[in-house]
Amino acid sequence: MIADMPRPPLDEFLTGELSNFIRAQLLTAIEQLQTGRRSFTYNTFNVLLDAEADTTTIEDELDLDRQSTLVLEEFRKLLWATEDS
Repeated sequence: MIADMPRPPLDEFLTGELSNFIRAQLLTAIEQLQTGRRSFTYNTFNVLLDAEADTTTIEDELDLDRQSTLVLEEFRKLLWATEDS
């Protein structure tokens, strides 16, 4: 029997925490971000947008060792793709 593997924080954020308000807030921040970093803290996840590294990091607030990092543009596409979910 294979133990259930925990889902990556990115998946948990997109399916459990993301709301229309959070989506709009993050899409606006990505659009406006030219340099530097912006961070957001939600119920159980932190989101760090980093223009310099061109990355987004989703961090589990309850277990800081659990995080997902992806290219900023890929995160933007995922936010748009989950809009009607």
